[in-house]
Amino acid sequence: MSFTEALKENGIEFSRRIQLAEGPMAAGWIVDVFSALKDPAPWAALAAALVAWLRAKASRKVIVTTKENEVIHTEGMSVADTIKVLERAKSMAVIEIPPKDNP
Repeated sequence: MSFTEALKENGIEFSRRIQLAEGPMAAGWIVDVFSALKDPAPWAALAAALVAWLRAKASRKVIVTTKENEVIHTEGMSVADTIKVLERAKSMAVIEIPPKDNP
C-alpha cells in the first residue's frame, strides 16, 4: 500500500505537489498533509497511518522537520511518540526506496 493510500484509508486529506531537483532524489513528489488538515489536531490518525505504513516495509522512511528546525526520523517510534513529533512538525518527507533490480 502506498502512503497516499494509507492516508485515504484513514480519512486524512492531503494535496500532492511535484518536487523538481537537479540531483537524484528518492521521490519525485511531496505529499502536503499539513496545509490540508482541517482539524487542528488530527495527529492520532496521521500517526497511526505513518507507523503502520513504516512497519509494512523496511525501505520506508519518514523524516519530520520541527518548527525549531530539528530533524527527526520516525522509524521505530510508537504512535504516542509519533504524535508528539507531529505536534511540533513544520514539514515531513515521506520516502519509499524502490527495490533494486537483481540481474
